[in-house]
Amino acid sequence: MQRHIIYLSLLLAGFLLSNNVRAQLTIDPGGLVSIKDGSTMYIDMNFKINAIDGSSGYFSDQTLTPGDVSVTGNLSIERYMVADIWHNVAPPVSNENSSVYAGTDMVWFYNETLIFNDWNFGWVWQPSGALNVPRGYDVLFYTTDVLVDYTGTGGELNTGSYTIGVTTTNSTPTEIAAHKGWNLVGNPYPSPVDWQASSGWSKSNINDAKYIWDGDNTIYTIWLGGGAPIGINGGTQYIPSNQGFWVQAVSNGNFGIGNATRTGFITGTPDFYKSQEVFDYPILSLIAKNEIHSDEAIIRFIEGNTPKFDLNYDASKLFSRNENVPQISLIYGKETMACNTYSEIEEDLEVQLNFKSAKAGIYTLEISDRTSLYADTRVYLRDAIENKMINLTQENKYTFYHDPNNQDERFKIYFNPGSDIINNLKPENYFTVYSNRNKVILVKNSVKDLNGEVLLYNMHGQVVFSKRLTNSKVDSFTVNETPGYYIVQIRTAQTVNNSKIVILN
Repeated sequence: MQRHIIYLSLLLAGFLLSNNVRAQLTIDPGGLVSIKDGSTMYIDMNFKINAIDGSSGYFSDQTLTPGDVSVTGNLSIERYMVADIWHNVAPPVSNENSSVYAGTDMVWFYNETLIFNDWNFGWVWQPSGALNVPRGYDVLFYTTDVLVDYTGTGGELNTGSYTIGVTTTNSTPTEIAAHKGWNLVGNPYPSPVDWQASSGWSKSNINDAKYIWDGDNTIYTIWLGGGAPIGINGGTQYIPSNQGFWVQAVSNGNFGIGNATRTGFITGTPDFYKSQEVFDYPILSLIAKNEIHSDEAIIRFIEGNTPKFDLNYDASKLFSRNENVPQISLIYGKETMACNTYSEIEEDLEVQLNFKSAKAGIYTLEISDRTSLYADTRVYLRDAIENKMINLTQENKYTFYHDPNNQDERFKIYFNPGSDIINNLKPENYFTVYSNRNKVILVKNSVKDLNGEVLLYNMHGQVVFSKRLTNSKVDSFTVNETPGYYIVQIRTAQTVNNSKIVILN
């Protein structure tokens, strides 16, 4: 693992009386200064953190006692913002104004309580005015890269604990769960923070997951904490310096962050296609791809969970703003998830997928290298449009043509399906019923064990004959009734089948 190097530049700016030196402390891109709890640091000079495209310096104050770190000079904290990409940001100083984003009026924050009849209506335009801490903001520079410079005096450097209100609001008509509770908050510090830090967070009113907009790939990276932490779309447990990020509230309350979450170390985003992760539970990672973009969804199995949304084990889907990105998610009832955790792999387990893209073309669905399943687990994909059943365990990926007018719920995943599912045998086709004069023949098409009863109704709705279903491949009985039309009803625990027959002498 590559170590970070500390770059501290003392830039002489003149001399005062006596032997004191007026100087500037600068942390260059890639450099870091960490102050552990129990230590103190006094900076009696100007303090500057430089940034370039893709890198900045870090100042990680991990002290828990106010005043242990003090800066008396002026502050200058840079962030590089690439043009034509939306950036989720958070001010690292306490008295900054949106004028810091000079050159654009595209400065927005999100007020979840304003969603009214559409969850996208929470955006509030803020071309001027004070920036709140620790709120997150969405900023766009149209044509030119900009080096934003957050400035202030030493006492305005963000440190210590911060809280922000989070809400979850029902719109009219009521939104699905995946559309509610989204709050754009921020890392207020000029250093990364660790979502898995053992203290410093207040998450009781949110699902234990954070979402960061990846403007280069126009997708949300996700880190799901809880009892079995995992990243989705390359998400890691770290949040970069002064970075805005999304959380989903499950109740109205507060979200909090403190110095104990801060770190001077941050890993790069992993390549989830070639991940060397080791999971102690079964996991299926599905990737939807076109020639440019990709998206990931995860199905995993941890005892004690359910197909429904499980707090701190599942992650709702937050869709890309770029409609040309292939988007894959998992559907259960009215829930739309990027990660769904089940208790165990059951025979014939069915998972409904949601796939969408505004761009027509060739796409693939594939099992990524992150996948870790039992050796005897079989995974199949059903394409309802092409009426195909694909053994993904053997073929690994499926290539298909997508039209934006296609139904979103085109695909289903099956774990260890029986021959009925593989052959697309539906419950209404479990039996074939026909008559030969006064004899009724039942042919069981399914390989399932189907026990129940057989009832014969005349056209007045009266039961004129009944018997137990024997679960044999072929069963029959003789009808000693008036010739004419009758209804044969087969009742099992799985289905009820009705067939109209004619009886002759």
